[in-house]
Amino acid sequence: MQKYRPQKPLAALADKILRLLIACGAGVGWFVYLWGVSIAALAAGIALGGLLWLCARQFGKRITQKREMQMRRILGGELALEQLLLYPAKQAGFQAALWLAPRFPLMMNKAVDWGVTGTLDNSPTLIRLIAQHPGIPVNVQQMVDVAREMQQYNVKRCIVCSTSALEKEALSFAAQFDPTMLIIPRDELIQLAGMHSPATDEQLRMLGRKKRMRRTLNEWIAIILAPNRARRYLGYGVGLSLLALLTGHFFYPLPAAACLLLFTLCKYRSFRQRAQPM
Repeated sequence: MQKYRPQKPLAALADKILRLLIACGAGVGWFVYLWGVSIAALAAGIALGGLLWLCARQFGKRITQKREMQMRRILGGELALEQLLLYPAKQAGFQAALWLAPRFPLMMNKAVDWGVTGTLDNSPTLIRLIAQHPGIPVNVQQMVDVAREMQQYNVKRCIVCSTSALEKEALSFAAQFDPTMLIIPRDELIQLAGMHSPATDEQLRMLGRKKRMRRTLNEWIAIILAPNRARRYLGYGVGLSLLALLTGHFFYPLPAAACLLLFTLCKYRSFRQRAQPM
């Protein structure tokens, strides 16, 4: 869920000011080009820039609403898949079949363990759910078990829904199996589940409270001295050092030294971690 973290208020304010300045600059530039540098050109340009900014803001609101709905579906789908792992076998399979109903209008006949049998396009079909933690990929033996269930229920088609990724061997087996198994991967299953149950305001508030949990000192150190930040610290340190040499200002060397120190600490911490015995 960390990838859905909202933008910081300061960053959002800075973006708004930047967009307003760009709109006003474009308006002023246009009227200065037409009328030359004058108070009338500046006033008309600022007015045009404000109008452009308001139009862009209204257009942005519509885009934001669409993105919010899409984000609610993604978050709701992920939460629904987390809950699905705790359901009993028949309930989980039936729930997955309900999520697939808008795309696959299956005429359900019977709920079985981790799936539902029915008829799709006049063909006996099995909707089979493989529910496991997303960190554990689906292996080929699990796909063999699904093929065995197809023979057991005497169906000709199978739609496999997976809450985790599939190994290459499992995908190859599903593609070569006759009849071919249709795979609904985790990302697509999240979209289908989110359409059925998008995230509510209460769920979003719960996620926000989880994100505001206080970190320990060691966690902050791990974030600040993460290996992927070393190159960034080095770039900032070198850039500020060059500014100090070019401008001669006294306030550049201090942040440059701090950035280079953080770069050194990142490399030292990474070396210590690699040197520790497994």
